[in-house]
Amino acid sequence: MAEPQTGRTDSSRIRQQSEADRDAIALQQMQDDISGKAPLETVASREVPMVDVVRLRKTLGMSQERFCSHFGFRLGSVRNWEQGRRLPERPARILLRMIEDDPERVERFLREAY
Repeated sequence: MAEPQTGRTDSSRIRQQSEADRDAIALQQMQDDISGKAPLETVASREVPMVDVVRLRKTLGMSQERFCSHFGFRLGSVRNWEQGRRLPERPARILLRMIEDDPERVERFLREAY
C-alpha cells in the first residue's frame, strides 16, 4: 500500500484514507527513509503559517502556564509570542500548527512517547 513519491501531498486523498492506512503508509515511508531506499524530500524551505497563540490557548481552555507545561514550551517564549515581542521560530510554528489542527493527537503522542 505504498504511496507514490510525487513530492506533493494530495490532502483530499489523505482525508479519504483510514487512519490505519495512513499509519501503514507512514511506516513504509519511514522504513524506506531509514534504509536509504527513498530520497528525503526537502521541506525546510516551505513556509509555515503563523498561529494565533492566544486564540489557540484560550480555545483549549488553558492558562499560559498549563499550555507551556502541557506542550513543552517555555513560559517566556509564549508570553513574548502573545505580546507580539517575538515570533515563534519555524519548529515552534510547526508544533503550534499541529496542536491547532489536532490537539488530541499531539497529546496522545506525548503520552505514548514518554
